Amino acid sequence: MYNTNNLNLCVYIYTYTNNIINILVIKEQEIIDLLEDIGLTHSQALIYFSLLKAGTKGTIVRELDHALDINRTNIYPILNELIKLGYVKEGGQAIKSKNAKIFIAIDPGKVLDQLIERKNSEIKKLLEIKKTHSNSLQTIFKKGVEISLDEIDANLIPYFQPLLNSGWTLQSYIERKEVTMFNYQVYDCILNAPHANILKDCSFHLFVFDYNIEKDKDALRFFTQGLKRKTKEMKSYFYDIKQFQLIDDTMSLFDKQVHCFEMQIKIKDLEKSKYFAKILKQFKDEERKNQYYKIGKAIILPLKEKIFYLWAESDKIIKEMVAPIFMTEGN
Repeated sequence: MYNTNNLNLCVYIYTYTNNIINILVIKEQEIIDLLEDIGLTHSQALIYFSLLKAGTKGTIVRELDHALDINRTNIYPILNELIKLGYVKEGGQAIKSKNAKIFIAIDPGKVLDQLIERKNSEIKKLLEIKKTHSNSLQTIFKKGVEISLDEIDANLIPYFQPLLNSGWTLQSYIERKEVTMFNYQVYDCILNAPHANILKDCSFHLFVFDYNIEKDKDALRFFTQGLKRKTKEMKSYFYDIKQFQLIDDTMSLFDKQVHCFEMQIKIKDLEKSKYFAKILKQFKDEERKNQYYKIGKAIILPLKEKIFYLWAESDKIIKEMVAPIFMTEGN
């Protein structure tokens, strides 16, 4: 006759054992989560915890590979990361395992002490930064960065000096050298036109070649296409603008005809743009909202060994930017 007491005992032992296993798994997961909370990646936490369980004797990579769902080739770089972070150290070689390196977890108490010391040092540094630079950072936050003429290449000063004298500011300046099929120097700048209606940021890009690019029609055609693509990137400058188009045109600047692009966006997209939402009221007719609105103009101005690429809100502002260029270049 089957003994129900034995069956109940087996069920009890099975249930109890499963509960113990589940508790251990939960506790292990809590520790892994804790290690991630103090800055380790998931894989780093798994490896460090496995080494903790190995105790002071440590273990080799093969054992970690068997215990963890991490590819062995990935374990080595993670161990090196943990060594640099101060969580793990090397502990000699395992003679019985073909002299494989032994890795040992650093005492977690020491690890936490190091972390606390590091965090205290970071907090001290942050407090010092706040004390010495807070006002400057607040000024930048409220007014933007303003670059002085002594921070830029001297060759650009004649182009900017008249503008800055009349209230413009230089917000951004980047100098770089491009070595492609053409060898040229690039100056990327953002100017701020205080009298602009909506778009106060004006772009000034100068490409300087080692030969007269103005006479190289093929190169000019190549650059025009490239700059047209660059102008299309303006779409990302105006957040949430989905429909953006460029109209090829020419513009008369001081008796010189130059290639330009008129930049237009769909009127119905204006309500999604922080720049143009305030002028949406003038477009009440739903039919007109399917039309395009001119937001600015970009010009390409080749002069001898230079190409000037400028964009601004209006023809008037473009002409203000171009005037010092013609004065400097003698055109």
